[in-house]
Amino acid sequence: MVVALATAGGARAHRTNLSAAEVTVAGTRVDNRLNVSPHDLAVALGIETDLVAPVPQSAFETRRAQLEHYIAARLVVTAQGAPCLPGPVELDYAGLPDELVIATSFQCPAAVRDLSITYLLFFDIDPRHRGIGRLVLPDGAEEFLFDRSMTTLEVAVDQPRPEVGRLELFRRIFWLGVEHILSGYDHLLFLLALLIVAPRLWQTVKVVTAFTLAHSLTLALAWFDLLTIPTRLVESLIAFSIAYVALENIFGRGLSRRWLVAGGFGLVHGLGFYTVLRELDLASGDTVTTLLAFNLGVETGQLAVVALLYGPLVWWARQAWYRRSARAGSAVILLVASWWMIERLFLF
Repeated sequence: MVVALATAGGARAHRTNLSAAEVTVAGTRVDNRLNVSPHDLAVALGIETDLVAPVPQSAFETRRAQLEHYIAARLVVTAQGAPCLPGPVELDYAGLPDELVIATSFQCPAAVRDLSITYLLFFDIDPRHRGIGRLVLPDGAEEFLFDRSMTTLEVAVDQPRPEVGRLELFRRIFWLGVEHILSGYDHLLFLLALLIVAPRLWQTVKVVTAFTLAHSLTLALAWFDLLTIPTRLVESLIAFSIAYVALENIFGRGLSRRWLVAGGFGLVHGLGFYTVLRELDLASGDTVTTLLAFNLGVETGQLAVVALLYGPLVWWARQAWYRRSARAGSAVILLVASWWMIERLFLF
């Protein structure tokens, strides 16, 4: 069970399920620059991957024709209802192993006035996938977000987008934050490790508040480019934070200052949340709105988890076998977190 949990968590603890694009409209031409996860693309093309070890450039080169067919079939652009012809697919491998850039230019039969983009990438392998980015128009920029329920974007190029579009974007980014915390197994395991020995209401409030304030601070600092730490180090420190708290649980030390531990390591977890938020490459005028929507989503998901856990934890703490089982559970958490540290330091 421990091995299974560690493998699942390591493979997916920080998978963002995101692609980030910039689409530029100029006259009869539509340029699309798409940043994707190499692992997501590998799965889509049938390239063997364990979702941890880097996918080499050669693996994509050997399937170049299949890759071009996959993109052409799932990324369609039309202008005034007429199809725009895609040019050659260009691949930029400079970002490997973290990202791969796919660039395609579409030539339309006339100057683009009514633009339609259909995006169907990766939904066949991951229904939670999101395609998010920026549409650069002659008179400004607009944001977009594709998901399984919205796969086509229609834009009147020479007219402003209605305000309701921004509200819809806020809603979608909010739910992206909710989904991220609910699928972020390492963040959830950290919270569980913290709360195992803090079942009283006031203890729980202090722990959750400290964690929330801390990760909100570093998430904002990183979002506004005031704090930058390598992703590998952040991921490894998150795993270390889980192991550290598990050790405290086992030896019964530092429990009275648990809220300080939650706050201290919450600073690191905020940088982990930023690994998702940085993919939201939106116009500068909407950075505050984007940050607020995503952070509110994370907090909502986190509070929902705490609310579900609190009752069972209080019941558990009243049982005669609580201390022994809490130590045993913390030992399992320690083993999982230790594997994640090894994986992220040496294998990621």
